[in-house]
Amino acid sequence: MKRIVSLLLVILCIISMAGCSKLSKLTDTEKPSVDAGNNDIHADKEIAKKNSYNFLVLGHDRAASLTDVMMLVNYDTDSGKMTITQIPRDTYVEFSDGAYRKINGLYNYCISEAKEQGVADTKKEGCRMTADHLEKALGIKIHYSAVMDLEGFGSIVDSIGGVYMYVPYSMLYSDPSQNLYISLLEGYQTLDGKKAEQFVRFRSGYVMADLARGDAQKMFMTAFVEAVKKNISVSSVSGIANAILDNVKTDMTLSEIVDIGKNFVNIQLSDITMLTLPGEACMSDSGASFYVINRESAAMLLDESYNIFEEDIEIESFDKAGMFVNENDGNMLEIYDKPADEFSYEKHNAQDVSDKDIPIQLK
Repeated sequence: MKRIVSLLLVILCIISMAGCSKLSKLTDTEKPSVDAGNNDIHADKEIAKKNSYNFLVLGHDRAASLTDVMMLVNYDTDSGKMTITQIPRDTYVEFSDGAYRKINGLYNYCISEAKEQGVADTKKEGCRMTADHLEKALGIKIHYSAVMDLEGFGSIVDSIGGVYMYVPYSMLYSDPSQNLYISLLEGYQTLDGKKAEQFVRFRSGYVMADLARGDAQKMFMTAFVEAVKKNISVSSVSGIANAILDNVKTDMTLSEIVDIGKNFVNIQLSDITMLTLPGEACMSDSGASFYVINRESAAMLLDESYNIFEEDIEIESFDKAGMFVNENDGNMLEIYDKPADEFSYEKHNAQDVSDKDIPIQLK
C-alpha cells in the first residue's frame, strides 16, 4: 500500500510541478521528446492519440528489488483525463528464461539482465526493460518509466504540507519486528508524512486485507490530488522536486515533464479513474497462490484507456506469448479464458471517492 501511493505521488508531483512558471523557465530552450525506450515494437503503427502518454511506475524497498508496486498511468493532455491501473504484485508471469514467478519479481529479473549487459545504472535500465517486457505482453506503448526507492514517502507528503482527509476507522496496530506502530483515530485530519504512512500501511483490520488496502489507497490518492492542486506553487517547487529526485529514477527529461504536465494543474477529480487490472486470486494446481489476469477483460480495458494507436487491441493480440498463464493449469485457464461478459471489475472515479469514500469491510 505504501509503495503504491508513493509511486503515484511521484507521477502526480512531477507533472503538477510542470505547471509552475519557475520550472518552465528552466526548459524554454529544450525540445521535448516522447519516444522513450530503445526497443520500440510499435514503431510501424499509426498513432491516433498523439497527446496521450502511458507511464509505468514501480516501487521497491532499499533492501530488495522486488516491486510491491506496479502501476500503469495514462494521462491525456488533450482531454485532461487520467487513468491509474494497478497490476497486483501476485500476478502470475512466465519469464523468457522459462521460469514462472509473481510479477513483483520481474523488475529484479530485469536488473539482473542489465547487470549482465554491463549497464551502469541498473535500476533505471531495469525499469525500462520491465516496461519493454510489458509493452510486448500487453500490446500497448509505454512512453516513460519511473522507479522509486520508497523510503521517501513521508518526505514527499510533508513537502506538499500534508494531506487533509477523513480517516474512516480508528486504526490501531503494532508490530515491533517491522518497527511499525499505527495509532490513528477516526475523523477528519491532516496527515503528515508519518501519519500518512500509518494510514496506507494499515491492513490488519480489513476482511480483504491487500484488496481492501487497495481501496484505502484510492481514498488517499484522491485526497493527495486535492492537496497537490491546493498547495503546489512556485515557492514550493524546489522542496517537492528535491523530495522526488532523492527517491526516484526515471527516463523522463525535465523538458518532457514540463511539456506533458503543464496542463495538469487544471485536472478535475472527475477526470481521474482508478482501477485494478481485471483478474482473480487463484490457487494453482501446484498449491501456490497467484493473481491471474482475465485476458478478454484486460484487453478491453487496455484498448479503452491505454491504446494510442488506430489499430484496436484485439483479444488475439493480447499476451500472444502466454506470459500471464500456465496453459497446463486448469484453475488458471478457467480465470484467464473466462468471457468478459461473465467477468466484472470496478472502476472508481476520484470525485465519487472524494464525495462518498469506498466502503471497506472490517473483521
